[in-house]
Amino acid sequence: MRAERLPRVFLSRNRLVKKTIGERIVSSIAFVLFALYAFALLYLVFYLLFNSLFLTGYWYGEKADNPGGDIQYTFTFANYIEALKVSISDTQGYNIFLPEMFFNSFWYCFIGVFSGVLMSTFTGYVIAKYEFRGRNLIYAIAIFCMTIPIIGTTSSMLKLVNSDYFPIYNTPMFVLLTSLGGFGFNFIVMHAFFKNVSWNYVEAVLIDGGGHYTAFFRVVLPQAHSSIVTLIILSFIGSWNDYSTPMMYLPDYPTVASGIYQITASNKRSANMPKLFAGLVLSFIPVLVLFAIFSDRIMKNFSIGGLKG
Repeated sequence: MRAERLPRVFLSRNRLVKKTIGERIVSSIAFVLFALYAFALLYLVFYLLFNSLFLTGYWYGEKADNPGGDIQYTFTFANYIEALKVSISDTQGYNIFLPEMFFNSFWYCFIGVFSGVLMSTFTGYVIAKYEFRGRNLIYAIAIFCMTIPIIGTTSSMLKLVNSDYFPIYNTPMFVLLTSLGGFGFNFIVMHAFFKNVSWNYVEAVLIDGGGHYTAFFRVVLPQAHSSIVTLIILSFIGSWNDYSTPMMYLPDYPTVASGIYQITASNKRSANMPKLFAGLVLSFIPVLVLFAIFSDRIMKNFSIGGLKG
């Protein structure tokens, strides 16, 4: 009996390892598509780095003025020094330079990201673990609000924050108050996490004489460490690259993304392109460093703690 069964097991294991012709074709197509996508991204990055070092060349008209001549390209890092001197004017007429834009980007991301993730963690835990009237309705409304296009609410939002009853337009309070909603994508992720955490943890704390705050901050919240850090990283990258919100609601506090966008939009023909490319390179360095440090954590699935048995 064993001699008859061994070949079958061996064949079944080989089938698990080997791929069929259809699977190979699909894998090959997927590999080619992802390789082309990666090449396109790398090409844009190297194109940006290469052109940020130009001193002379295409961007200054030599190619158009002398199409058959030999152009001597000169490269320099002085464009990065000049990029720090790039500025835009706020509503008061003051010039805001690139270092100030970096400062605005950091406090904008810090306030928005940490307050947003913190409130989403609180609301996700309460709605996931506590029974109260209207809990399912709140969850349904949170899901429904995510389906409403943001563009459709821009005019009403702008009127609300600029009203006499809610004067937070063009102030840092706008970032704080609008990020304390506690819903959105972060809420969905934290709600799903806490939904899978056993209530036995909380019961054990209550039996030992602790309260609900102790159970949350000292027992449940440390288990959500991986999910919270991942959400902070992703939210930081999204906030750093967000140019529309600061441009509409914080005109006197331009971030790097909104400032470079305004410079590009207003100087399409006369802008010093190598200097502009140097500013773009400087703008994505913080995001690149952050992603390089936490790429493994971002790629991994959220780890969920639990009780066995």
